[in-house]
Amino acid sequence: MAGFETIALDVDGGVATLTLKRPERRNAIDMTMRAELREAVDRLVRDAAIRACVLTGSGGSFCAGGDITSMRDRKPGIEDAHERMRQTGETVLALLSLEKPLIAAVDGPAYGAGFGLAAAADFVVATPRARFCASFARIGLVPDFALHHSLPRRVGMGRARELILSAREVDAEEALALGIVSRVVAEDRLMETATTMAKSFVEASSTAFALSKNLLNQSYGLDLRQTVEAESLAQAACLETAYHKEATQRFLDGKPPRFRWQADSA
Repeated sequence: MAGFETIALDVDGGVATLTLKRPERRNAIDMTMRAELREAVDRLVRDAAIRACVLTGSGGSFCAGGDITSMRDRKPGIEDAHERMRQTGETVLALLSLEKPLIAAVDGPAYGAGFGLAAAADFVVATPRARFCASFARIGLVPDFALHHSLPRRVGMGRARELILSAREVDAEEALALGIVSRVVAEDRLMETATTMAKSFVEASSTAFALSKNLLNQSYGLDLRQTVEAESLAQAACLETAYHKEATQRFLDGKPPRFRWQADSA
């Protein structure tokens, strides 16, 4: 998609690839990138032809976090700072609630806001060079990009507390052990693996995926009875979809399902 300065958005066969493109700054997020990310995420939400998304960086980095130069140059005052961060929050909220699969392909540093972007994905694929760090405390800040929400859900509250308060770096091997990443692959297989994951979902039920993701996002705030009731309503909706009816008939006819996980063959 033309018209962007700091990112690229390409769509092929139902899979969108959103690439951060400030390699000279390790893809650090400045004000222009913040605005362009919001525009790109809005398209991911609206475009029904996009069935799955891959988020990655360029030049051997995922994202080094917020561009400190742009922080230094911002207008003083808590009102301006709050408005800027509120807009950022709306973007990451849209990513976290995106009713389509989101795969982060991480090579090199995912620091600060970059860690938040990666943690907003449903799946994280990393190379051995990947490094994750909630680096905010190093410059006297608290995590943003919803990291207080997403990190405890990936690693548990105790580990999230340690990683956020210590601001220590986690390499790819530890990130895999902690559950921050889904799998680690060689650098030359990163995009192939992430794209294959995304392509798996092109033939999945968009209704079932969206409802499951919404239930998972709500699960920590629901009690057992509310969870069962929410599941029953979601399942009732899925049972009436054309996708489910076709899938049932394919099963009865001995045909393979349309949705088949292909990432392990990448």
